Amino acid sequence: MTSVRLESQVEYFARLQEIADFFKQNTLPVALASHIDPDGDAIGSCLGLQRALRKMGKTAQTYATVPQYLQFLTTEENDVLPPVEHLPEGSIVVVLDVDNNDQNRVEGIRLEHFSGFVVNIDHHGTNKRNSDINLVWPSHAATAQIITDLIELLGVEWDADLANPLLTGIITDTGSFKFSNTTPEVLMAASKLIAGGGNVSFVNESLAQHPKRYYQLLVLVLQSMRYELNDLCVTAHVSSSMLESVGASWEDVESYVGMIRSAQGTELAVMFKDYGTHIKISARSRGKASAQNIAVACGGGGHYAAAGATLHLPFEEAYDKVLEEARKELDRVGL
Repeated sequence: MTSVRLESQVEYFARLQEIADFFKQNTLPVALASHIDPDGDAIGSCLGLQRALRKMGKTAQTYATVPQYLQFLTTEENDVLPPVEHLPEGSIVVVLDVDNNDQNRVEGIRLEHFSGFVVNIDHHGTNKRNSDINLVWPSHAATAQIITDLIELLGVEWDADLANPLLTGIITDTGSFKFSNTTPEVLMAASKLIAGGGNVSFVNESLAQHPKRYYQLLVLVLQSMRYELNDLCVTAHVSSSMLESVGASWEDVESYVGMIRSAQGTELAVMFKDYGTHIKISARSRGKASAQNIAVACGGGGHYAAAGATLHLPFEEAYDKVLEEARKELDRVGL
């Protein structure tokens, strides 16, 4: 381990300890929120930390819209409540897996109506780190990995209710440990969760369940696939009318970009989601090119290998814009 690496780890655990001490001393209610269209890392991190705080005797509540495929994580009626406009007086807000300064991306709590204390824990390198307490660690594969380390410092005893949501966050953000962000550290965190009661088989089987409409929509999405930029970039799109034709919802779309990412010989995959009023993109890289650079150029953000953006353009214009940024990125890395 180099001295730079050692100093980085010292800083990381110092910040973790600061947050752990804060939670131990805090007596105010804690409200947890994450990003719009929450994924496994968002919901898993919120539920993991919420349950740990409740075990400590704290008042903690997650506000979010849980997609159908993650509802297996909610075991109690009050695990997750719908998004709110206002919070109880004196609340502390914890925003996980998203920059709380990007109010267009935060879901669950209307932060423009909140002037209190905010803790932000995230692993996105584009985070501006402007909260009252920040722990942003881009080298970690998932925010759930950070929360796993935090709970260790909180001294809460592990069980399945704590471990399974965090294991879900790690599994989803590493693509079941297939992505390049699968490091020894994230595997050790997963091992700790499994030793603490996490059930890998249960989590993976739960995540793999899809309704009939998912496959009916998949047929349409696969028909939309295009190979672009000398076959280095694969794209697909889905529209509101496609969803309506099979009775599907937007949450059914989330895993498709990972599927087309596996197209042999490609370096980039982009899923276009046409809402009619705007276009959302999900970009994925196989490691050589940066999905993040493409998303940032389109007004979004994310990670090197996985990123997204929203474009307020007609579909064809949005498509051309993203393809041009993809071309620039492939040129940048010599492809």
